[in-house]
Amino acid sequence: MDGLLDGPSRSSASKALLSKLSGRLSFLAAERVGHHTVIKLFKALPMEEKAVLSAELSQSLNRLGSNAMGRSVMVSCAVKEYLEGEEVWKSAVTKQEAHDNWLKDIVGENDKDITKSKKERKRKRHD
Repeated sequence: MDGLLDGPSRSSASKALLSKLSGRLSFLAAERVGHHTVIKLFKALPMEEKAVLSAELSQSLNRLGSNAMGRSVMVSCAVKEYLEGEEVWKSAVTKQEAHDNWLKDIVGENDKDITKSKKERKRKRHD
């Protein structure tokens, strides 16, 4: 799953994955390994499909609130904000994306020159 959601065909794969997992997302979000997939799927989707995912998760607040994994999905996917209204949800998601981009800039994941220079380095052979 991680390969699909991190790879070059991220947008089409995430939409296909959302349609395949619809109806099962709340069960997956409450599991130890599955909640990582739901969060990564949410981050990979465009804004319209993020709303669909949050809407489905908002139907099962009791299940998600019953364990730590479900609560982390509720925070990451802004489920409670979705229940408050569309504008509140959009601002929360935009703020979260800005925070994630800021962290990537700090760490240097968005900098292509750094990854390029790592690939160009060669190891010295000791013969």
